[in-house]
Amino acid sequence: MLACGQDGRRADEPMVEVKTVAPRVVVELRYATARNLAKRAIYPKNARAYLRRGVAERLVRAQTWLDAYAPKGTRLKIWDAWRPAWAHQQLWKVMPNPELLRDPRLGGSLHTWGVCVDATLVDAAGTELKMPSDFDVFGKKSKTRYTGADPAVEQNLRRLQAAMTVAGFQVVHDEWWHFCAKDWQAYAAIDLSLTGGEVPE
Repeated sequence: MLACGQDGRRADEPMVEVKTVAPRVVVELRYATARNLAKRAIYPKNARAYLRRGVAERLVRAQTWLDAYAPKGTRLKIWDAWRPAWAHQQLWKVMPNPELLRDPRLGGSLHTWGVCVDATLVDAAGTELKMPSDFDVFGKKSKTRYTGADPAVEQNLRRLQAAMTVAGFQVVHDEWWHFCAKDWQAYAAIDLSLTGGEVPE
């Protein structure tokens, strides 16, 4: 887990919707569904995926790598991007485990900075490729280093990690799906609306 610290050099970099910058990347925000650790929707159904502009542009580089080195039609899929502080607080209430989630009292998740994504891969038909586990399934299966015996899972995970690393992200030890911008310290927490409207007071 990454510690929170910042130099703030790009704290004012604008937030953008992922689909406007990386239109080929698939977006399915799991926190707008019940398929997450809370077992219920946290985000509104019309929530959008946002990231800092420079971080969103890295997803284009990741997809370009996949186009060159993965089977034809393989695409990146985003399960979570920018996460409001209030949403992280709700997750903490469900799982107040500092080994899995950063305590909101200590700064919360780097997702609230717009510098992290939770990602997987899909095939040309949009079907998720086999990975070590589903999203938000913690334990041995969620580790970044796959120790299972399925060669397809190992290959898919290696491709995902390679694409994201080349694009400028770093992998996180305890969550194979979680990637953070290598230069995350240049940013800071930010607030906006998940639906593109005004941020409530």
